[in-house]
Amino acid sequence: MTNFSYEKIKDLEGIAGVPILTLDERWYKLIPAKYKTDEINYWEKQVNELLKQQGQAHNDIKEVKKIKNQLIQEVVEAMEDDDNSEAKKKKMEQNQRLIQEAKDKIAKLEDETLDFPKELANANKHLIAETLKVVYERLNNNAEDIELLSKLIDQTRIKLKKNIVIRQDKEEANEKMYTYMHDIFGPDFSNELDKLNGDFKIMGDRKNED
Repeated sequence: MTNFSYEKIKDLEGIAGVPILTLDERWYKLIPAKYKTDEINYWEKQVNELLKQQGQAHNDIKEVKKIKNQLIQEVVEAMEDDDNSEAKKKKMEQNQRLIQEAKDKIAKLEDETLDFPKELANANKHLIAETLKVVYERLNNNAEDIELLSKLIDQTRIKLKKNIVIRQDKEEANEKMYTYMHDIFGPDFSNELDKLNGDFKIMGDRKNED
């Protein structure tokens, strides 16, 4: 069990400098889909939805500002001509009303965008906490496996060294016996005995290990 709960990390000084995780390609490598918990999926969705809403709000502000500027331009142009008709007066009044509505809309949208950074930061902190839970759990599990495997490797290495010593002892014993046998029985008779013994390699075969 890890200690990376939202409550324990949300006030850490360094967390404020962590960027939005879902905008960082490295995050998807850090936490592949198969390791994502339900909590990670939930907060990932929340972060992306807030990003989408924030982006839409900024686009809406741009569009309304564009319309407002067009309306202002129409009013300016209308004021410069000599047309004093009733239709012009109505058009001017309509444009002024629409300009005010656009200003109100822009102000409302800008107020709404003020909440997004705080909401995004909060959702991102939750996502950070849930990500760290999984990552550190994997790190700790891997560390335990590494320690166990290291012990097994050490045990295997010790056993291997013992077997090498045993093999060397047997090779030396065979070499001495073979030498004594040749000296006692002579090379010709020893060669006949070797043929009679068959294909069994008295001295062993280590070429596959060299």
